[in-house]
Amino acid sequence: MEQRGYYVLAFVGLIFLIYIGRLFSIQVLSEEYANRAEGQVVATQTVVPPRGNIYNRKGDIYVDNRPIFSLMVTPSELSIPDTTRLCLHLGIDKEELDKRLSKIFKNKRARWQEHVLARYLEPNQYGALKELFWNFSGVSFQATNKRYYQYPVGANILGYIREVNPSEIAENPQKYHRGDLIGNSGIERSYDDVLRGQQGTRKVLKDNLGRVVGLYKNSSLNVTAVRGPDMMIGIDTDLQALGEELMQNKKGSIVAIDPSTGEILAFVSAPVYNPGDLTGKLLDESYGKLKEDPNNPLFNRPLMAKYPPGSIFKVAMALAALDAGIINPNTYYGCGGGFKRNKGKPGCRMHVSPLSLKDAIKYSCNSYFAATYMDYLHEPSYDSIYAAYNSWYGYMYRMGIGHALSVDLPYEKGGSLPTTAMYDDARRWYGHNRWSATTIISNAIGQGEIEMTPLQMANLVSLVANRGKYYPPHLRVATRDKQEQAWVREHYDLIDTQIDPEHVEVVIDAMEEVVQFGTGRRAFLTDFHVCGKTGTVENSHGEDHATFIGFAPRDNPRIAIAVIIENAGGGGSWAAPTAAVLMEKYLTGKVVEKRGEMERILAADFITQ
Repeated sequence: MEQRGYYVLAFVGLIFLIYIGRLFSIQVLSEEYANRAEGQVVATQTVVPPRGNIYNRKGDIYVDNRPIFSLMVTPSELSIPDTTRLCLHLGIDKEELDKRLSKIFKNKRARWQEHVLARYLEPNQYGALKELFWNFSGVSFQATNKRYYQYPVGANILGYIREVNPSEIAENPQKYHRGDLIGNSGIERSYDDVLRGQQGTRKVLKDNLGRVVGLYKNSSLNVTAVRGPDMMIGIDTDLQALGEELMQNKKGSIVAIDPSTGEILAFVSAPVYNPGDLTGKLLDESYGKLKEDPNNPLFNRPLMAKYPPGSIFKVAMALAALDAGIINPNTYYGCGGGFKRNKGKPGCRMHVSPLSLKDAIKYSCNSYFAATYMDYLHEPSYDSIYAAYNSWYGYMYRMGIGHALSVDLPYEKGGSLPTTAMYDDARRWYGHNRWSATTIISNAIGQGEIEMTPLQMANLVSLVANRGKYYPPHLRVATRDKQEQAWVREHYDLIDTQIDPEHVEVVIDAMEEVVQFGTGRRAFLTDFHVCGKTGTVENSHGEDHATFIGFAPRDNPRIAIAVIIENAGGGGSWAAPTAAVLMEKYLTGKVVEKRGEMERILAADFITQ
């Protein structure tokens, strides 16, 4: 019994020592209760890091950041002695302030959390409010950044950022937190996970008025925010600016690609708008106006607009027919103003007849390509028209027609390349074995059921320039390494269309003659061999659309370009010279030879005419 008594005393002594140690820790070592005694509490603040900067292809900063602030309130601590001056500094009236506060106070469960009362406060507003808040309680600021555009062009490329909304936080609470900024479109959306960096946290001490009075435990518990890495994109901002200027008072697209890399040099969607219109406090108001604009500037035409390609499609037709052995460079077909084997449809302009392939491309003969298409689908070496059509379809698909090219921008459309299954659908089309070459003959000249995006048009001419191969069109060229010292270049695999380069050279010969002697003479440049193809796209809603695809120089091409101007009429009159102005600018750094064409294009108005 005596021994058991010692055990009990030892146990009681141990408990006593534990209590003594805990009390010593709380009262002497810990700051928590001292803070409480002084009326202070610990609060956790979100630290939003700056997004990575975006650089252009020349290594110049294209997009960076400027500081901006959000005014936060904690309902359980909130006291606003002077609402009049607060409204004055925020630029709102008392009714709007009451409306915002009422919305915040409705959330009874979040009375001890911080809520946003006002966003997008500039540094001068922040300074004025800091002075005002000496006797306010329950108010604080959250620092963040807004995008600043060194070159006010390329809004459709860059996109914009906004604050994450509650539903997005609820769907992915591990990834998104209140106050986070996310990309909503363009590059900002595609590479949001890269550019946004990693959010941090800061523990601070607040007094009994809810004001920050210091850092908790000398910042030892803070989580450092990590800035997003910088990114370089292939856009030539000077070329982009000129393209946007040329497309004033017009609808349409310009897409320019470096065929040796697939890097997108210019990506114009017209009508255009200033990317700065969708930053900070301008965002909500400007977005509403842009959305209501009947010319739809928010519609990213290079990616999303689907057009019948018109006569520029004859380039793809020629490549497929040559490679499949349906025709050769010396194959001749007659014209006479229309395709005689189908009662003159499609029609054609009067020109020399019969024609070789080179002349057919040079004079853009509809009859020649209708005959080629018919002979392709009736080629005896195929078991059926279905086998022949699928062969033709395969060529078009490998050339990037009828499917998305997976460019690094959101919302890309795939265009339209009809399948045999589509034509076999009796409810919407013809039915099995109830269609023939004459039924779908319009496909031969890029009018029928075929639709291409401007990006696909540029990719088509890029693969011609690259002799049957192409790199996927892309914007991102490189990303800054973790030490922020060197650029790490991205790798993109070369795609081979499996078309014999000798057949591509035949088409290139013809495209050079288009510019020298044919329908694309206004794209001619004295110091560079330009190869191109014009197109005039039938438009049931108004004037025809003008199209042009081309590249230069012929040997070792540096730029491939597609231009489409809605309701402008002939491609040779408007799209070809527009491309020439841009090619001269890119190849020489200035516009001299095409200065007159540039002024003529700038004066043209195809929206309000």
